Amino acid sequence: MRLITLFSVFILCSPTFAHFPQNTTFKVFQFPDSHVPQMDGDDADWSMVPDEYFYDSSHHRGMVFEYSIDSTGTENRVLVPDTLAVPDPTDFDIRRTAVGWNKTSNRLYFITEVYDDVWRFKKDVVDSLDTYHSRMTGAFVHGSDIWEIVIDADHGGEKVVNFADWQEAPEVEFRHRSAYAQNYHLYMPPLNGYYWHWLWGKAMWTKEERYSAMGWQGDVEHLSSGTVTYETYLTPFDDLHPEGPHLSRKHHLTEGAVIGLSWAYLDADDSDEVFDDFWMHSHHPKMYCSAEYLSDFELMPIEEGLFEGP
Repeated sequence: MRLITLFSVFILCSPTFAHFPQNTTFKVFQFPDSHVPQMDGDDADWSMVPDEYFYDSSHHRGMVFEYSIDSTGTENRVLVPDTLAVPDPTDFDIRRTAVGWNKTSNRLYFITEVYDDVWRFKKDVVDSLDTYHSRMTGAFVHGSDIWEIVIDADHGGEKVVNFADWQEAPEVEFRHRSAYAQNYHLYMPPLNGYYWHWLWGKAMWTKEERYSAMGWQGDVEHLSSGTVTYETYLTPFDDLHPEGPHLSRKHHLTEGAVIGLSWAYLDADDSDEVFDDFWMHSHHPKMYCSAEYLSDFELMPIEEGLFEGP
């Protein structure tokens, strides 16, 4: 049996204030109340969105790894610093991705269309994903195709994780993890047909429909190739409390504001335990653990001329 140990994938975050790519601001499309998209995986609700709001594979870069075998026969995987890969469209092709927002619902809306040569979305331990052990250590999370989205709505640049030594003070780490910048792992397609939403933190309530929802379409089976269209909405928080919404503070989205936002695609072709590739919109491998490494996105006004008429 080949044993694989991952090093330097979850690298320690020591942020310096910057956003990535630097000196670039992307756009978030504003949906009027009459055109808020339904979470059904049908891209028709996005048909009026101009091309400049969409991002494809050319906007994404991936981690590069080196592999070695130690004296015990364990294969070690080490991140190569300052080196980025370009997606191979025959392996994983991000056809298009866009973000929208709506003032009344106070939600961010996402759509992506992705081709993968191997879709992996079955697990024997799905229930284990909602244990505190999984939410703390990341156990059982990888080895499936995932859309990882990180939101820093107040543009504060806060950390996602590493607030305390989680072995010495787990209650401190759990209180603050994903509180100020939320990290969502969205399984694409849903694991075993139903499990789709894993927040990197203790809160289990964020998957309620009031705060998030998902829909997808695609003629794919486990380990088959094909194209998936996936929609989701997420509610932004300035302080997401693990004990519930009554102790949390929502962020109120405002036209013209710049938020911190990015995402990555975890492509798992060969293993039920690890990912093969990590395709990042911000081009920075630390985007998963600190909002300092997210991209700048502006909440745009309603586009003139798109929604006129009865």
